[in-house]
Amino acid sequence: MIWSRVKEWRIPLTYGTAIGMASIGSAILISSLFLSLGRIENALPQFGFFAIREFHIAIRDVTHLRDMISVAEGAPNAQASLDQLSAANDLVFIRFKRLDGKGTISEIPAYAGIVPRVNDAVQRLDAVIEAGLPMDEQTLKASGLELDQIVNRMNDEYYKYGEEVNVDLYSAEQSLKRFNYQIAFALTILSLLAIGTAFLLIGRREAFKKLEFLAWRDATTELKNRAWMSANRDDMLERARQAGKQLQLLLVDLDHFKRVNDTFGHHVGDLLLKTVAETLQSVECPGEVVAVRLGGDEFAIMAIVDRNDQHSLGDHLREQLNRFADLDGHQVRIGASIGMARFPEHGADISVLLRNADTALYAAKAEGRSGFVTFSPTLLSQVDLRLSEEAAIKRGLNCDEFFLVWQPQFELATGHMTGAEALVRWRDPVSGSIRAPGSFIPTAEKSDLIVELDKTVLAKACEQVAKWLPVSGDDFVCSVNVSGKSLQDGSYVPHLIDTLQQTGLPPARLRLEITEGIFIHDSREALDTLAQVRAMGVSLALDDFGAGYASFGYLTDFNLNQLKIDRSFLSDLPTSAKKQGVVRGMIALANSLGLTVVAEGVENEAQLDFLIAEHCHSAQGFYMSEPIEERSLTSHLVARQGSVPRTKKPTFEWRKDARPISERLDLQRSRPRR
Repeated sequence: MIWSRVKEWRIPLTYGTAIGMASIGSAILISSLFLSLGRIENALPQFGFFAIREFHIAIRDVTHLRDMISVAEGAPNAQASLDQLSAANDLVFIRFKRLDGKGTISEIPAYAGIVPRVNDAVQRLDAVIEAGLPMDEQTLKASGLELDQIVNRMNDEYYKYGEEVNVDLYSAEQSLKRFNYQIAFALTILSLLAIGTAFLLIGRREAFKKLEFLAWRDATTELKNRAWMSANRDDMLERARQAGKQLQLLLVDLDHFKRVNDTFGHHVGDLLLKTVAETLQSVECPGEVVAVRLGGDEFAIMAIVDRNDQHSLGDHLREQLNRFADLDGHQVRIGASIGMARFPEHGADISVLLRNADTALYAAKAEGRSGFVTFSPTLLSQVDLRLSEEAAIKRGLNCDEFFLVWQPQFELATGHMTGAEALVRWRDPVSGSIRAPGSFIPTAEKSDLIVELDKTVLAKACEQVAKWLPVSGDDFVCSVNVSGKSLQDGSYVPHLIDTLQQTGLPPARLRLEITEGIFIHDSREALDTLAQVRAMGVSLALDDFGAGYASFGYLTDFNLNQLKIDRSFLSDLPTSAKKQGVVRGMIALANSLGLTVVAEGVENEAQLDFLIAEHCHSAQGFYMSEPIEERSLTSHLVARQGSVPRTKKPTFEWRKDARPISERLDLQRSRPRR
């Protein structure tokens, strides 16, 4: 209860209150010092040493007059005696009469009864002096006795008053010492108050700076923040307009920043943001070029530059931001996409510039990231078209508009169908037309929808191949394409495991086809992901071999099972000696590494004969079979098996240590159609 009352009466110590209290305390101390000084002055003797000096002179003058009377008594007829007596009497007269008129001696309390007697003695002697020679000896004798009494009394008063003055002086000295202590104490308190006030003012200034920093700066990178940009962007635009210059607005978005956080941790992610901020700060120029962190991994640059300076800043940033950096012992590739819009060419206000710069940034990311794109009106239509396509793909995934067709693969030595590649198609729900992958896969890859599409294809393929298990041979393997983005996405491998478990498909009956493009962006991450896939027993094929940039080292690092020769090497194969040599080398390389080889795009008999002669293991293409639907392939498998497929779902226990089955069934099929 008491504590609550204390809280109720507690005065908040604000800066204004503290300064006011310091001022009041200083005023009280200064007033106390002046009062103490006044008391000391009042304690000092009223006349002090001046009064003692007057005492001494007065006694001396009266004593001298007494001596001159004695001289006159000894020689009353001498003119010298009369002159000396007259001079001494005038001196005493001046001392006691004339000065008394100015309030000097009469104000000394001890002289109150002495001054009148001295005046009487002086007047009697004046009468004697005026009478001339011979002088009246009787009057001289009486005046001498009177002056003796006056001198004795003056001496008594002199010593008594001197003691009183000394006592007063000692008391004043002690008061003065106390006053000195009071001054020292007051100065100490005032100094402390001044220091405290200075600290409060400095603290207020620092607090204000901190608040200003928090209001206008990003805490992680110390760059200006979105609030600062909102408050100052129009001013920069106006300054560019008045100077007749252009305002460049660049939006910067880091590539794969989430992957850096997930792989190395948020600490490394923050270091990456700070590294990017340092790069952006290096191009800052007060009042001309400003770097801003908009939030997350998004940044902006606002630059007032000459009208003929079109791309130098963007090109410089692209070069500096697309590099590797050592972050806490990790070599991390920064990577950034940049979109730019310029005033007045691409907009007359900041809102339009932001929208157009964002459109350019979207185009830069769609082109494969790590690019720099300047806005142009044609981008709007392209972006609108791409956004519309992305929305349609997303709708198609949600509405199950995608389906699979199958491209059979044949063993060339026997003609047996050893598997089929699952190819995705898209059926338009309105017109019923079928869209080939080339019309939507690029858009899906640029927008990250490819991950969901890959998952859909994988699920459909595994479900269908599981249904074919009773009528397909043990060597029948389903090939499914997987993009590099899916391999870099942390959810794909868990989805693969769940799909195999739910469908009951043995891992050995599934093969994932990857392209060489994944090696360019992040080979180590791809190596780790594919190592997990191989550990499950799922086989791997390198698709479009020779068309990309993969080195031969990846053929061993990734523990591949199969190479697929790109169809571009089969065109003009019978007549091109160079292509024959390349294909022959690929086959020899694969055989030496224990890999099977599948040639894609076989379209004529001459190509097939060359591949058979060079001991190519398998092939696929229109010459042998076009991609067929599930029903046609099911009929072919049933006919080859010689039995009707069972409708009961096969019961396979999926094991992580399963391995591809190398056993071959000697099932003859008809000559591949020509």
